[in-house]
Amino acid sequence: MNASLVEKSRRAFAGGVFRETSTVPRARYHLVLVIPDDDDSFFSGLVEGVRVGAQEADSAVQVFRHPGSSEADKERFFEIALGAGVDGLIMYSPRGDPVNERAARAAQNGVVFVPVGTDLPESSPPGFIGSASLLQGFEGGKLICAALGSSARIGVILPANGTGPEEDEPLYRGLSASLKSFPGAAVSALTRARPGTLAGEESASAMLDTDPGINAIFCANSRDTMGVAQVVVELNRVGRVVIVGADETPEILRYIEKGVVAASIVRDSKWIGREAVRAFTRIKSGQRPSAPIEAGFYVRTPEGETP
Repeated sequence: MNASLVEKSRRAFAGGVFRETSTVPRARYHLVLVIPDDDDSFFSGLVEGVRVGAQEADSAVQVFRHPGSSEADKERFFEIALGAGVDGLIMYSPRGDPVNERAARAAQNGVVFVPVGTDLPESSPPGFIGSASLLQGFEGGKLICAALGSSARIGVILPANGTGPEEDEPLYRGLSASLKSFPGAAVSALTRARPGTLAGEESASAMLDTDPGINAIFCANSRDTMGVAQVVVELNRVGRVVIVGADETPEILRYIEKGVVAASIVRDSKWIGREAVRAFTRIKSGQRPSAPIEAGFYVRTPEGETP
């Protein structure tokens, strides 16, 4: 590893959102992970998985975080990583990202580029690894309707970092498709959470105040799941509002054990991160990027984990 390049990249990133400024040990490869500055457990799992994979691959990792709404900062971090001459760049890439263009630029600079995320970008880039929101939404609808059937009146809280019309979100489209098997079941409220730790609470309070007939709330991430659970407890509506959340934190597990949250759809972001490093190793050894990989999920309920 070129220590001067590593130090150069550190100095360059100092002007951005950079939490993990850790000492870079001697290692065969230098990897950079670029993700949104978001406290959702999906991203913490992604970081954990990349670090586990890096140990297996004799690699040092630096994690850089950009404001989720700042495309300029994300692009700046991408350019700096290329200029620093790192071996590999793992980057969270949502649907609208120019992934193929970034992969081509990275290859020109001798950098292996591995895109990760939830929904497959529109260009269907080779090497992408993620867990599709469309499947998450479909599973959420199945879980809610298994409990409420055709009487389901669902409030949906979409993630704050989404873009475009709410009805076009893959999570919502997957949920809507699952409801077709239950005539009468309907989405009564659809909103995109605002950024911030209280986003789920604010969204749930507004939904239930506007439409008291809502008897289920579906959340896209762990932060909103915890916020919705808190509101349902405070309003004394446990058992009257079915909550299907996302991912797995100690708080969510406690809410599931107490019957506040009916189920949580856990996207295995740790596996995504670890597999991204393995993909880097394969490409670095001369193999071509694979077709996009779907990580899948499992469902956590009071009875345990189900595939």
